[in-house]
Amino acid sequence: MKRGWIVTGLLALSVCLPATAATLALSPDVDVLVVDGKKAAGSSLNQAEQLTLAPGRHQLLFRVSRVLRAGARDQYLYHSSPQIAAFDIPAEGAWQLTLPRLENDADGKRFDAHPDYQVVDGNQHPLPVRRDTLQIPGLSLGADLEKAIAEYNAANQPASVTALLPAAAASPALPATSGTVSQASVTVQGENVAEQMLQYWFQQADAPTRQRFLNWAEKHPAR
Repeated sequence: MKRGWIVTGLLALSVCLPATAATLALSPDVDVLVVDGKKAAGSSLNQAEQLTLAPGRHQLLFRVSRVLRAGARDQYLYHSSPQIAAFDIPAEGAWQLTLPRLENDADGKRFDAHPDYQVVDGNQHPLPVRRDTLQIPGLSLGADLEKAIAEYNAANQPASVTALLPAAAASPALPATSGTVSQASVTVQGENVAEQMLQYWFQQADAPTRQRFLNWAEKHPAR
């Protein structure tokens, strides 16, 4: 599932990378959605290898996507609810966002109930992290995630970072709330996981993205 895109230079209040910075390594199962209030560059769902962050407070919106076992032989593509993590990077250095065991359906349900990921340093010492789940009715890849996280931050939620709010933020009509998101049901059929994944992402994408994919598929017939 790893696409190899690397997200760098995503900072809260600066365009240029400061002299001192830290790296946050990510699992290939982590889909980066928003970093410090800004949508991750490169894709609607960006599987990054690492983030480069200045020391200070940061907020990530991400989702975990992984093929899990269901029974002895069956597999399915698991997606967690969108996770919000707020934490302080104390200094430059190498950090890592680690996930708990995710191998089967029971592990996925456990993560949904208790998303116990951690941000750790090179010695596996964890940072304090404020965690929450973003709930957006009808969440899809076409959702305005920057707006959703801004509304969340304005609502003084458990993982809000008010420093990321625009100077003149308008009062949201439908604020995002915390809690377990009800994922939309998507039916996929296929002879293998790769085919199911293609069907899933196609159904999740917005109309322009679907059309671009179809145009690409026409130019690249199966051989």
